[in-house]
Amino acid sequence: MNLIRRRALFFATALTLTSFALVGCNPSSDKGTGTTAAPVAEDTAPAKLILGFVPSVEADKAVANAKPLADYLSAELGIPVESFVSTDYVGLIEAMASKKVDIGSLPTLGYVLAKDKNAAEVILKTAREIPATKEVKTTYHSMFITRADSGIKSIEEAKGKRMAFVDPASASGNLFPRYYLKKKNIDPDNFFAQTMFAGSHDGAVRAVYNGQVDVAAVYDDARNKVEKTLPDVKTRVIKIGETDEIPNDTIAVRAGLNTALVEKIKAAFLKYSKTDEGKKALKAIYEVEGFSEATNTDYDVVRDVAKAMNVPLDNYMPKPKSAATPAPAPAGAPKK
Repeated sequence: MNLIRRRALFFATALTLTSFALVGCNPSSDKGTGTTAAPVAEDTAPAKLILGFVPSVEADKAVANAKPLADYLSAELGIPVESFVSTDYVGLIEAMASKKVDIGSLPTLGYVLAKDKNAAEVILKTAREIPATKEVKTTYHSMFITRADSGIKSIEEAKGKRMAFVDPASASGNLFPRYYLKKKNIDPDNFFAQTMFAGSHDGAVRAVYNGQVDVAAVYDDARNKVEKTLPDVKTRVIKIGETDEIPNDTIAVRAGLNTALVEKIKAAFLKYSKTDEGKKALKAIYEVEGFSEATNTDYDVVRDVAKAMNVPLDNYMPKPKSAATPAPAPAGAPKK
């Protein structure tokens, strides 16, 4: 739990910096632009491409799941494509900013952060099937979950309980759930007895299932990720609330990647998603049904929520030393 507690302290620090308004202090977050930094000069076509992921399952499994996609892209583009699995969202953003990763499967908030750093450009957004309706959508919700035997029927009834978010840079596992709570006049650092980061959506589901926390915020429906190993998860862990809609995660390319190559990459992903092999592989990687073309403005709602939370986007990006050193809690901050 030490890493989880350190990450919780980092975000507690970030949320207390409310004196810096999102637009006033960080003009690079202006709606629809994502950055005011100088454009990155376009480079020539690289000799190879690196495809980056943040695992929603164990890292070795993510590499195996991504290999068919990397192999397909290699054949389709005529350039070797290798897969890279980052330990977290921030690592993938930094890898794209330093041109160590060329194509990133970035989560919603991760993309906005990458764009804000002038590190990435979105080309596609994912489409997923909603289990309850079988509708394929390019938006989703966060949901709040608890154990069925907890007696908690709504988030308002979770006062004094233990709460797990997922990751500081997760839209569905942190930003949107906190916004949902704010609209209900709930300050999570005072309302709950303890708050923490589970590190992954399936980890948060397991934490509730195992009674390590009482409530968690995850994407809807993250229970699917653990259903094979926990077949009773959907009866033992129940949904007690959901956020507003969130745009789905992205396929993004690093800033400055050759424009003609970017168009080929986009076409290759769209083509792959329509093949039987592609459908199987994409389902295994991130439960993806397909892709739709995307633009930066599709993610303005994320910037709006960050602004409403009065949190500059830079606050989601820890300093390099924060991975090993706990962030100091500001004076008066809850020590949780």
